[in-house]
Amino acid sequence: MTTTSEITDRYRDFVNCASLGLVETASTWYLTAHEVALEMIHANNSLTVETASSIIAAFSPRERWATNVAKAMEFACGGVPTGLSQNLRMAINAKADGFAALNGPKTNAFARAIAGDVDAVVIDVWMCRAAGVKDSPSKGEYTMCADAVRTIATETGLSPRTVQALIWIVVRGGAE
Repeated sequence: MTTTSEITDRYRDFVNCASLGLVETASTWYLTAHEVALEMIHANNSLTVETASSIIAAFSPRERWATNVAKAMEFACGGVPTGLSQNLRMAINAKADGFAALNGPKTNAFARAIAGDVDAVVIDVWMCRAAGVKDSPSKGEYTMCADAVRTIATETGLSPRTVQALIWIVVRGGAE
């Protein structure tokens, strides 16, 4: 079984190999995502930052970022995007209940990070791969990964969401 210390070491290696340009990209990634939420509010003034961020997160499973944004915006404007029916159900619930509608730790943390929570840590398939754990982590593995990110955030002086974004960008090979 992988330990938190081993995950921290793996994540630290990704952070240490990142260029300053990637650190800059990571530090602005969630700010840009937050701007998407604000654009959704502009398109539909019944939304709040919490509900718009939650809708974005609801459409995120198994979607690339550009598609995620397009579906969230379509939904905010009254459309019914095609795709995974579970994501649409989550978006409908997120519009009504915000963060509370997102029961999955990944989608809930993603919504909070987009809304502005700098301490939110999103552990998705790419973060699991970087950690050396299975793509669908147990609750304990998820917690170990999130704790490892927080440890590195403390070490580097970066926010946890920025460290998570940086690791994700390095592992994925880009911010999309």
